[in-house]
Amino acid sequence: MRILVLGAGGTGGYFGGRLVEAGADVTFLVRARRAGQMAEQGLRIESPCGDAELQVKSLTADQIEEPYDLVLLSCKAYHLTQALDDIAPAVSENTLVLPLLNGMAHLDRLIDRFSTKNVLGGLCHLAVTLTGEGVVKHMSKLHRVTFGPLDESQSAGCEAIAALFSRAAFDSKLSDGIRKDLWKKWVLLATLAGITCLMRSSMDAVGATDRGKAYTRAMLEECVAIAEAEGFELGEKFLEDTYGFLTHKSAVQTSSMLRDIQNDAEVEADHIVGDLIARGEKAGIGTPMLDIAYCHLQAYVAGRRSREC
Repeated sequence: MRILVLGAGGTGGYFGGRLVEAGADVTFLVRARRAGQMAEQGLRIESPCGDAELQVKSLTADQIEEPYDLVLLSCKAYHLTQALDDIAPAVSENTLVLPLLNGMAHLDRLIDRFSTKNVLGGLCHLAVTLTGEGVVKHMSKLHRVTFGPLDESQSAGCEAIAALFSRAAFDSKLSDGIRKDLWKKWVLLATLAGITCLMRSSMDAVGATDRGKAYTRAMLEECVAIAEAEGFELGEKFLEDTYGFLTHKSAVQTSSMLRDIQNDAEVEADHIVGDLIARGEKAGIGTPMLDIAYCHLQAYVAGRRSREC
């Protein structure tokens, strides 16, 4: 199976690198600067699950000459438009595209650009960053990919991917309910990102305030209500388990979106929070906590743009 991984940053570099390590035929689609960096020093991974220094294949978008069997799409949502153009020459009618983006809006855009038979559902759980020196730095032992078919024609291809992923040094799961899995992660992530960005604090600090836990639960309940309005019953256990995870006394986590704000970087505000609000409005669901969080994120985006001018 010939695999094209879009990007060699944190997510793409980590999972793509682990596949290279397992002997898979992987090529990284990157910009010229990153291609030169990897040609000079290889792809370097630092991880509590094992470090790696790998010699890898890479190319730029103008160098794609033929389709691939699998395209692993790991870009940020705000780079999706360019990513679709970049991977287009690599996608044939038999190619499977596995996106590891958060939220759901990207699935419709991928299907519109390619076809229902091309696009899988996928998500990952991974705390990772790309350092200024080009090192993929993995920050915990959590490294999981969950994926599954969106069309019955994809079953054989998914089984082949599952067999390939099982040989790599990360956890993977072939799901028979990938849309529900996507919703579960989206609900968790939107709550975590919304609260930590709004408060500019980690979850333990939020929980130490008088109203932090109540605000966290209110936002979580809004997200769950939207998922259920879309036809995905997540259940009381999911709600309580997620709330417990977010508010446990040892919950020191932040969100990648907060880290982006702290680094004065772009954020996926529209894709993670804005799209949820739009779906809630369509279903007639009030979202006061999400609205406040989104307003805060929009103000950050506006301020960042003014600083760039």
